[in-house]
Amino acid sequence: MKNGTQKYIETVAYLGKLYDFANAELFGGELIKPVITIQRDERNKTHGWWSLGQVWKESADDDGEHELNMTAQSLNRSIGEIAATLIHEMCHQYASCNNLQDTSRSGSYHNKLFKKIAESHGLKVSCEETIGWSHTELTEETAEKLAGFTAENPPLVIYRLPVVKGQTVKTSSTRKYVCPVCGQSVRATKAVNIICADCNEPMQEEKL
Repeated sequence: MKNGTQKYIETVAYLGKLYDFANAELFGGELIKPVITIQRDERNKTHGWWSLGQVWKESADDDGEHELNMTAQSLNRSIGEIAATLIHEMCHQYASCNNLQDTSRSGSYHNKLFKKIAESHGLKVSCEETIGWSHTELTEETAEKLAGFTAENPPLVIYRLPVVKGQTVKTSSTRKYVCPVCGQSVRATKAVNIICADCNEPMQEEKL
């Protein structure tokens, strides 16, 4: 691939355009566009995430902006699947902006309120035992709307290869988890889902 940086920039721009389309068609334009990012998931498990905290700032006294991430490895899927993930995360945004508790277990379990929100915004939802009402797909109506969008805006997306064993070398079984908002940290000897009680933000693993 040539001009990788430019293609990466174009991918972020395309996701932003897809966000605007979904916001207008499914959310009545009421959502405010967050910082849309493309980052890798170290465990190749998640397709995206929404940050409860306003983790992007211009300066120390800036109120900040939320992050909606699309996982780099998952951008190799069809545009319909990518759109379903984006809308899924927009449903989390809708919930957080309206002070609705749509998850539990440190954000890993999607409850019936999330199901209701997602089904009201163009998604079909099914339940998985360990993570709740989390599996989402486009409804036929939403897929038809997306087809109209992509006819005028052909998908322009690059993706990252999955993380493989050996890429990250661990020298210790101890893990450090850090709150992306206040910086508070804890250590654990195994992978855990943990939330910062002060900021109500899922803590992120920091490589030691």
